[in-house]
Amino acid sequence: MPINSFDPRSRLPLGRGNRAKSRRDANAFTLVELLVVIAIVGVLVALILPAVQAARESSRRTQCQNNLKQIGLGLQNYVGAEGAFPAGKKWTNKRTLPQTQQVAWSSFLLSYLEQGNVLPKIDFSLNLSDPANLPVTGLVIDIYRCPSTGRLEAHRGEDARLIELGVPGGGMACIDYLGSSGPDKDESPPGSTEPYGRQRGVLIGTKGMPNEDTILAPPPVKVQHVTDGLSNTIAVAECTGRGVEMDDAEIKSLNGAWASGSNVSHITKGVNRVEAPDAWYKEAIFSDHPGGANLLMADGSVHFAADETDKDVIMSLCSRDGDEAVETFPF
Repeated sequence: MPINSFDPRSRLPLGRGNRAKSRRDANAFTLVELLVVIAIVGVLVALILPAVQAARESSRRTQCQNNLKQIGLGLQNYVGAEGAFPAGKKWTNKRTLPQTQQVAWSSFLLSYLEQGNVLPKIDFSLNLSDPANLPVTGLVIDIYRCPSTGRLEAHRGEDARLIELGVPGGGMACIDYLGSSGPDKDESPPGSTEPYGRQRGVLIGTKGMPNEDTILAPPPVKVQHVTDGLSNTIAVAECTGRGVEMDDAEIKSLNGAWASGSNVSHITKGVNRVEAPDAWYKEAIFSDHPGGANLLMADGSVHFAADETDKDVIMSLCSRDGDEAVETFPF
């Protein structure tokens, strides 16, 4: 077409400049097209983000299960070496002495979790949070932490240590896994009117036992004492985010510290039936995993228990010798 010819649509001369502008206009986005693209991208992001978050939580839950499997392996090795499960809680000296400490199963197990150099460094003649002990009792043990933990008790910091704030035990490292000393003492096995009583689990303490004020440790629980079967008895359950236990605005115990003897409890509720902060004080089964919590059985196996798991089933699984009839394994 000659340079000075006319475009019949515009009736303007279609010179070189106008032809270049026409090509640019043909290749450009209109405002409507741009808005459509933005809307499509927004929809795709809305679809992808939940999937990404679900994949991340699945990975965290798997890591939590691996932590419990390592703890379970440590328990099995402890039983093999010592002939019994570790005490859930015991005292380091006579109860009347001011320097007496309560120490939990999670301390005794360290030697079987490739942390054999930790426990011997604790000076039990001093408080567990004494500056001389804090380099040890303040050591964060990775397999004692659930990666999904999000909700934290007010005295627990983001670094998984008790925050100072004038708190006894400030600086001690925390744990997200709670030893089970048995079912709620006031509950009864299915078909029975006789309450379970205390210390019917595998990681037991001294509370409620004869001469509990004078004995330093509970009687050892051996494999043959677990008549319900190791695979049917809970040893450790998730109770994540714990720091300290409060009672009328006063600190009652350092239940979230792995070195503390308070890291063991009778299980009184079902799975995630109690919300924070009450879950930490009542030490129920509690986690930040959507839909349930991980449990470690006495045989070392790990199972994910759904929120809907019946409380009676949990109570039955917490006892080592209740002779309960659980028809099918619930997980």
